[in-house]
Amino acid sequence: MKNICLIPARGSSKRIPKKNIVDFYGKPMIAHTIEAAIKSRLFRDNIYISSDSKEILAVADSYKDVKKILRPAEISGDKASLEDVTLHLLENIDVKFDNLCMLMPNCPLRNAEDVKKSYEILRKLKKNCLMSVVDYHWLYPFWALEEKNGRLDFFFGEKYLVDSKKLPKVYCPSGAVRWVKVANFLKEKKYYGKDLAKYLIPLERSVDIDNFEDLALAKKLFKIK
Repeated sequence: MKNICLIPARGSSKRIPKKNIVDFYGKPMIAHTIEAAIKSRLFRDNIYISSDSKEILAVADSYKDVKKILRPAEISGDKASLEDVTLHLLENIDVKFDNLCMLMPNCPLRNAEDVKKSYEILRKLKKNCLMSVVDYHWLYPFWALEEKNGRLDFFFGEKYLVDSKKLPKVYCPSGAVRWVKVANFLKEKKYYGKDLAKYLIPLERSVDIDNFEDLALAKKLFKIK
């Protein structure tokens, strides 16, 4: 099986300027994801950073196993999807691959073992796609509250206000790891389908950094891991 890794990293970020290369314990944040991919030993020299930012792409120069794809403007804005970025990569390389792994650079706590274990699940279960998920623990989604006119109401109604053991087991998606069979992706043009497997990643390695509060939490978790 031949695997390719995609690390998509836009240059613009509204909440944290230059988020993907902000310092995270002495390295650009994206470097932690690059190193997880390399240490997994699943991709050889088939690790690609896709970005519209030459500053982000320059980080790849420190790693001999990492290649760069400069994104065109039409798939670099807020409306561009990860599927668009993936198609652009696959259409601009000559080699054919069996599986594609996407690792988001704003999940620096995910490690090489998470990448390897998720791949083994994909292979063992013979699924077309896989995503990392976390357990909701006490944050059960069916108990969500919505505020309207200064008053809180249960978003899903009161029928779910029972012991959580009696409710369906559900998971929260995490951007830490995603796998898809390339042939299936080219056919469906999406990462998720009916044949989706899960990789249950520990909560402390699943932090998806979108704002400064997330960044502070991730730094605390990194110190104690």
